[in-house]
Amino acid sequence: MSPESAAAQPSGSDTAVQTALLLARLRAVGVAPATVSDAVLAAAAAAACHNGRRIIRIHGAATSTDVLVLGWDGDTAPAAGLVSPQLWLGLSPVPTLVWAACLRAAWPEPGLAPFPGRPFPKTGIVSLCSALGADRKSVEQALERTLPDAHLIVAEKTVCRLGAAVAALPPAVVEGLRRGHHLLPAPQADAPDLEQLPVPGQASAHEIPAETDAVPEASDPYVVRSAIAALETARRPVPRGALPLLADPAMRSAAEEILRPCGRQLLQTADGNWTTGFCDSVADALVAEGTGTLGTVDRAVLALVLLHTVAIPRAQGRHRHSRWTGEPHAVTLAALASNRKISKVAMSAALRRLKAAGMVAESTTGHYVPGPALDRLSDERSSMLWEDLILVGRPDGHLAAAIRRRRLAALPSDDDGRPADGPAETDHV
Repeated sequence: MSPESAAAQPSGSDTAVQTALLLARLRAVGVAPATVSDAVLAAAAAAACHNGRRIIRIHGAATSTDVLVLGWDGDTAPAAGLVSPQLWLGLSPVPTLVWAACLRAAWPEPGLAPFPGRPFPKTGIVSLCSALGADRKSVEQALERTLPDAHLIVAEKTVCRLGAAVAALPPAVVEGLRRGHHLLPAPQADAPDLEQLPVPGQASAHEIPAETDAVPEASDPYVVRSAIAALETARRPVPRGALPLLADPAMRSAAEEILRPCGRQLLQTADGNWTTGFCDSVADALVAEGTGTLGTVDRAVLALVLLHTVAIPRAQGRHRHSRWTGEPHAVTLAALASNRKISKVAMSAALRRLKAAGMVAESTTGHYVPGPALDRLSDERSSMLWEDLILVGRPDGHLAAAIRRRRLAALPSDDDGRPADGPAETDHV
């Protein structure tokens, strides 16, 4: 037992809360330190297994603390045919090419496991992908931001290595990559000698065993888990016609029972389509610890996008429903940059990050609209976001004052009977 988990084991109710928070943390940021108790880790592994997921523990990585990563099992991993390919989350073409080159450089022997692989130089990947026709700046951006954010690689100054997400690849995916290994772009002949690169302490990965006796009853658990996999990995809400099983109350209840211990919930949009999102209590806990939240500039830019594309059109009678998406009202960077408190460079960088997070999308190049991640908000969270727009747009109005009074009254009180400090208004945006 690790020193962190040697402390008193949590009670059953505490274990359930911490289990949901751990799995939500992994869902939000991809990787989390393995600092929870053994009881919580075992419960999380069981809940993940019911959901078609598995937890991988990685030892000996760049950090001194073991880390956890969430992956799909071999049977439930999202596959073609269940939903339209246009709905899938995935890498765009240039990052896909860069990832293929990174994998080949770090994994020269397909007979071995890909993780942890060998370190490889950044310059070799940039040269190889540029020679294959990719834009050099886009390749560098993929190496510096896109692939590290997805935990597919870890980028240091001049050297990269495979990231924690590679350790969580399902065996079927690894086998497919092994069969197609000869198709991966190989390093150029004049690339730096990999043998001369410093090799860090070798990392190892193993799956946390899960007790699966208490799998929720369902007429076909595999079908339910496959539907959940489609919802969890879809870029936007899945049309109800693509998942007709959720029209059955029994199957819908089974999906909800599987999602709840993971801190997730099943949501139906106003159009009747399906998606998943964080449970409100779990979302509050993530915000309180600062996990998966937006930075100050990103929140401000998102607020500006929503003001220009939703709040103002709604005040003018052009936005006739309460949804965040689905309307053609777009805003350009030039219009957003009229707010001179944020530089155009900082705003452009924030828009890139918001697009990557799904908070913002582009209707056409350079025209920004609310992103599909906003469809994963519960009704309560969506109402809070509407209130935040009121607070931002007309902070001195009577409605804003009423919102503040109600929120202040809802805060828990300290020992003196005074409301305790709560999250700032912009934390809800």
